[in-house]
Amino acid sequence: MPSRVLLVSSRFPWPVITGDRIRTLAWLEALAPRADVTLVAPPGRVPEGAPRFSFVTAHRSVASLLAAAWRTATEGLPATALLAAGHAWRTALIRADHAGGPFDAGVVLLARLDPWAFRHVHARRLVLDAIDSLADNLGARAKAAPGPARWFWRMERDRTARLEHDAAQRYDRVVVVAEAERSAFGERAAAVFHGVALGPPTEQDRDFEVGFWGRLAYFANRDAAAFVLGEVWPRIRAVRPGATLLLAGADAPAFVRRAHGRDGITVVSPMEDRSALLRRVRVALLPLRFGTGQSNKVLEAAEASCALVATPEAVRGLDTIAAVAAVARGPSALAGHVLGLLSDPAAVTSHGRRLRAVVESEYSRERACERLAAVALGPD
Repeated sequence: MPSRVLLVSSRFPWPVITGDRIRTLAWLEALAPRADVTLVAPPGRVPEGAPRFSFVTAHRSVASLLAAAWRTATEGLPATALLAAGHAWRTALIRADHAGGPFDAGVVLLARLDPWAFRHVHARRLVLDAIDSLADNLGARAKAAPGPARWFWRMERDRTARLEHDAAQRYDRVVVVAEAERSAFGERAAAVFHGVALGPPTEQDRDFEVGFWGRLAYFANRDAAAFVLGEVWPRIRAVRPGATLLLAGADAPAFVRRAHGRDGITVVSPMEDRSALLRRVRVALLPLRFGTGQSNKVLEAAEASCALVATPEAVRGLDTIAAVAAVARGPSALAGHVLGLLSDPAAVTSHGRRLRAVVESEYSRERACERLAAVALGPD
């Protein structure tokens, strides 16, 4: 009889536009061929071709949100944990027990879901997939925030650190995406990347010379987009007036949308076919200045055989990719690397092929799925 696994996610996995959605989909791909999987998540429509699983909806609940707000205030939980509240988790998890249990393993995604879900998850083996340390992310956000906002994000950092530490003690295993994240969760934590799905390699012509993408409402991506538009792209266009730039991703803010059609810039929001669109980009410019874990967009760039110019923060935890990429921090240095690559088409092709080879050998989704399955089910 196949194992039974419960997967609990604070977001419905589709559309796959955020890191936690990518991670949830990776879990489904890892477990569906090996177990009977029950997913508990907010409402959504399962697309054709999705991995096989049973779906139990956690419906929105004002009463649950009010109760969560009270607990947040009285127990000193981080306000960001409320992003995972507001759904009837208890009711949904009871329904999941009746429909798919008893469960051999239960996987909860993100520490911010733990306060609302943990006590209702019943399984022989409990796994917290924290993905990364949100406390570290919030610490970086605090440094960048002005005035009173800095105080708020510092408080959120401290409260989130306590939640992450305490939550880690309640599970049999904790997983994160990179070695650099393990220290926040203690001895039970293991680093398991989720990699990237490999499409076919391509040698097609690429009509966008430079590209940046991501969910553009997320503060780190928003900051990077503003950095590109305000400081890096003008330096590139000053030397190469005909250069073209793709800015793509969901929820583009107004300042990004206003750039469409100016100075060689094309804005695509949302991205309908990410893989096809990235295969039209010659050089991926990823000047992230905040973030934790591993950057999915770096792996996506490498999978699409783009040459890569990035900040150290963008290639954090991806040492073998960083060894091939052009890594710099300031706008002049970043622009200089892009211009150098654009002036040498053979170098662009060579860099792209080398990055693709790294992803194929080290960061494929297939390899990641084997490791994720072993965490939940034990070694084969």
